[in-house]
Amino acid sequence: MTTEPTRILFVFAWLVVGGEETEVRLLAKALDPSRYRIDVVACFRKDGMPEQTHRQLEALGIDVDRTPYDLSFEDTVAYLAKKVAAYDVVISSQNVADIYPALERAHLRPPLIEHGGLVSEALAGPKHFTNFYVGVCRSIRDAAATHMPGREHHSLVIPSMVELSAFNPAGRDATRTALGIAADRPLIGWVGRLDRKKRVEDFIEAAAIVHRELPEASFLIIGGPDAFMPDYAEDLRSLAARRGLLPTTLQFLGDRDDVPRILPALDIFVWLSRGEGMPHVVAEAGAARLAVIATPDNGALEQIEDGISGLFVPHEDPPAAAAAIMRLAGDAQLRARLGDALHRKVAADYDVPVVVEKWQRLIDEVVAERAAAPAPALFRSFYQGGFECSTHKLRNGRRLDIIASSEHDRNAVEDYQQLAGLGMRTVRDGLRWHRIEQQPGRYDFSSFLPMLAAAQRSGTEVIWDLLHYGWPDDLDPLGPHFVRRFVHFAATAARVVREESDAVPFYAPVNEISFTAWGGADAASINPFARGRGFEFKVQLARAAIEAINAILDIEPRARFVHCDPIINVITDPRRPHEFGAAEGHRQAQFQAWDMIGGTLWPQLGGSPRHLDIIGVNYYSNNQWIHGGPPIDLGHPLYRPLHRLLMETYGRYGKPLFIAETGIEFERRPDWLAYVGDEARLARLKGVPVEGVCLYPILNHFGWDDDRPCQNGLLEHHREAGGRRMFAPLGQELSRQQSLGPLSASSKCIPGVRHDAIPEAATVSR
Repeated sequence: MTTEPTRILFVFAWLVVGGEETEVRLLAKALDPSRYRIDVVACFRKDGMPEQTHRQLEALGIDVDRTPYDLSFEDTVAYLAKKVAAYDVVISSQNVADIYPALERAHLRPPLIEHGGLVSEALAGPKHFTNFYVGVCRSIRDAAATHMPGREHHSLVIPSMVELSAFNPAGRDATRTALGIAADRPLIGWVGRLDRKKRVEDFIEAAAIVHRELPEASFLIIGGPDAFMPDYAEDLRSLAARRGLLPTTLQFLGDRDDVPRILPALDIFVWLSRGEGMPHVVAEAGAARLAVIATPDNGALEQIEDGISGLFVPHEDPPAAAAAIMRLAGDAQLRARLGDALHRKVAADYDVPVVVEKWQRLIDEVVAERAAAPAPALFRSFYQGGFECSTHKLRNGRRLDIIASSEHDRNAVEDYQQLAGLGMRTVRDGLRWHRIEQQPGRYDFSSFLPMLAAAQRSGTEVIWDLLHYGWPDDLDPLGPHFVRRFVHFAATAARVVREESDAVPFYAPVNEISFTAWGGADAASINPFARGRGFEFKVQLARAAIEAINAILDIEPRARFVHCDPIINVITDPRRPHEFGAAEGHRQAQFQAWDMIGGTLWPQLGGSPRHLDIIGVNYYSNNQWIHGGPPIDLGHPLYRPLHRLLMETYGRYGKPLFIAETGIEFERRPDWLAYVGDEARLARLKGVPVEGVCLYPILNHFGWDDDRPCQNGLLEHHREAGGRRMFAPLGQELSRQQSLGPLSASSKCIPGVRHDAIPEAATVSR
């Protein structure tokens, strides 16, 4: 059995060329892609920062999210708060200032591992969300531990890794030839970003001293300017020129993506920093079997044993560094002995397989400790039935009434009782506004009262849709009187329910605001058959829902409100990456109605968190598609598992949610329910309070446009002595799902296991 890979989000303050960037790149190359998937987001970019790491990560298939580059700090925090929810673990490097504010806002907070390469990073910022702090050396680990009282053991060391096999000495002569350096000339190098704490000026001063004594020696500085101190690079060039080292004795090579090829061409590596963590380049020099001269700086003390695997010189002492260079330049045996010893150290402690195993254990541990959602308690039953109750008009003028055409209105008691016998004590059903208010302001609830009585008689809890695509004939849904009329109708219905029942009522004020607005006022596929007015209609429907909630709460303060809309995923075609903005804009539009009701978008409508009570997500097999292309189904490499969509949705709103609609046609029905049930359990295991799954429609019905019999329900039209005939395979799968419970693992349809059993052609019908 396989499961979906653990999703890991690396959050960087910025992407340059350094140890942290190399670590994630090597980790992505080494981790089993069937078990782990890494994405990267960088929060800031400054002119002058190299693109090298972006290209290297993307070449490995890693998604590098650059969205924050165009955002303010506040907007980046808001963006991350929504993004992190869909991940199993977040790893934050470089003391990212944005991550803690984002986690404070996130309603679904994944485990956090902080990764620090400097003591100053370990000492900065809070640690209350940090599950583990990983320092690249002991001094960083110990610094972090001082800020984690009572859980110092959650601060640990995982050193930076090196891909030992990448450092091949066979290309030494070719590399020297390319650099214009003779094979017999001593070649001394330095590698890194041109950052003042790395004390590159000491290397240049030492080179000048050596040059006077050993003019045949050559020197390389490999690395580009630090974008935060570009003047430092110019200062170094000026210093080298003043010391007479340019252009022949010393070369500035800038940023290179072939460091593993260049290092074996050196004879000596020099590193003279003050205030570094664990210099990754020292381990790389060891991988290349180089003799290393270094200052005794934090992590270097863990990498090098003086006189055994390298030579230490005092800080800020170029003459001492020059003397060490001269000593090594004249003693090939010493160089070989030091280089071999450091190579053994790197192979034992820093090689990729050694370090990756530590990361893997840590990631598995924090993911396993993630708390599951509490037991479902919102509804009477976890598995529910939804009665299709569309009442809109078709383009030919005919009005649909699926409750009537499915004969549910005449058989409500029997339908509810049959579902109760199957363990489904909660259902979705609807009022038919066009029947109740056939004249403005005059109400006849005779079409509704028998259904309300049937619910009470059978002990069924009903979520009542007040507006399911249809409204009275005389109303223009885009007109000025629509909201007032709907609010009055909703309030009147609430009074009727309160008078007839003592139960806490559940209402869905306006079903599928986003779909209704798109279909009715952009695509012109349902009434009112408009185009170019989709957002206007969405605002109108959201305002109607908000004001209806206010009116209902004035009558019944206990009322609960469900807001149902499709959750979707819009994919950018990899062949058209320039369409990402359009695809992502379309995807983000799915949240607009909920944002309006919750008061975060268009707050002048009066929405608030109180109005956004319960989220109902509607999900079918065609809810994911390529922008400008076809739907994608299970098994497609770009398909996003349902539980990730649920994680994202809950992460945005922090509200209880349920799958308010799901289903499919024909023989695929049992497999689809198995998939949805497993995904709901996975989401709950990751902390999402999924409160139920509603099979929708529960009854087969006639198609909207062609009256064809849609085989998409559990129950059929045909009635027998014990109720409606049941599609047995789906009934058996429902029973199996109910027996598993909301947190049990299933062996039937874990993502990746049975996708081949589901035909591509089947889609939901309406």
